[in-house]
Parts: sequence; C-alpha cells; structure tokens
Amino acid sequence: MDKCLICGREIKVALDLKWLFSLQPFKEPVICHNCEKNFKAISDKQTCPGCGRLQDDQLPCKDCQRWSKMGEAALLGNRALYVYNEAMKSYMQRYKFNGDYQWRLIFQDKFSQFVTKSYCKNVLYVLIPVDQITYKTRGFNQVAGLLQNVKVSNLLAFKTTKAHIKQSTKTRQARMETAQPFKYCGKKRLTGQKVILIDDIYTTGRTLYHAKHVLQQNGASQVRSLTLAR
Repeated sequence: MDKCLICGREIKVALDLKWLFSLQPFKEPVICHNCEKNFKAISDKQTCPGCGRLQDDQLPCKDCQRWSKMGEAALLGNRALYVYNEAMKSYMQRYKFNGDYQWRLIFQDKFSQFVTKSYCKNVLYVLIPVDQITYKTRGFNQVAGLLQNVKVSNLLAFKTTKAHIKQSTKTRQARMETAQPFKYCGKKRLTGQKVILIDDIYTTGRTLYHAKHVLQQNGASQVRSLTLAR
C-alpha cells in the first residue's frame, strides 16, 4: 500500500469486477480519492469552443471574442482536461515552480490518454518549450513530463537565451503585450501539416497564439491546442 503524493495518507485500493475483466495490468494510484476529488474535470459539453473554458454554454467567451477582434480568423479550439482551480494551482506550484518531478505522475496517464484520443493520427504534436535558464534550474520541461508514449516534435525554441520575465508573474495586460518570444527550429517547412500544440495551462492564450503564428508562418495549415488546465 503506497502513500498519496499530495496528502501523505495511505492509499486504499479496491479492485472491482470491471478491472478484473478488462485484462489490463494493475497500476497503483499515486494520489488518494479524497485528493483526486479536489481537481475539477472539464466536460466538452460545457466549454468555450475557442479556449476550453468551463461555462454554461458553448458560445465563444469574452476572451475568445477579443482574440477574434484582434484578427485571429481561426481560434485555437483549445481543449483542457481540468479547471485551473486552487487544487490545480497548488499542484503547479509544487510540480512546475518547485520542480518536484515525481508529481508528474499525478496526471501523466490521464493527460497522455487525453492527448492521444483527442485527435487523429495525421497531426504533429508540438510542445511549448521552456527557456534554457529555466530548464537548467528546474531540470525538465514540465509539459514533456506530463506525457508518456506520445511522439512529440520540438519545433519551437526561445529566440534568446537571456532571462525573461515569466508569464506567471505578469498581470493580464502585461501578458497580452508580451512580444513574440519563439522562433522556428524545424529542419523543414510544415507545408499543409496539421499541428496540435501542447501546454500545461491556458491562461490568456498569449503564449499559445504566439506559438501558433510561428508555426503558420512556416507552413502549418491548421494549429489547435491541448492543455492540462484552463
């Protein structure tokens, strides 16, 4: 019996008939049921079609209406697995900002399945990168850590190796005014290719739209996105 990564209590597992007849290998959970309940899953039936925000209807939210007014002819059609609530905020603090790599296991299976089941095979999965200074400090790309057995293409990189102000520390207005930070680092153009961007959180969409623009400028015919949280 293992202990929950979040609260430290022992995890009690009851094997049911559904699992017994599934012929699937047993995998020990890494968090308890009580902690898991704190994360709010998002249903596709109640989301903004542009960003995946949980809401009461399926109309574009004010944020996405603003992106359309700013000239985005095609929105990202982002889909997210969870709401960015207090539980998710605490998770990101521990995993992403404190660099606790073991915490990737909390969502790795579910997010990997979410990614591979969301789109057909004829797409390229592209990760939002981290800058070199952050990577050296933390030791890993938090988005890559959330994925297992998912083939990804690293086609984006930061233009500069100098330290920059992190999006998480900026106000909403400052985020929206952030200049294009990315450059294309693929070996060939993406002529006619459909691309799925993968990131941990959709907040304002600024980072993802910057990435979208770079990929479109290099031939991508369509760019959509998937995130763990919205």
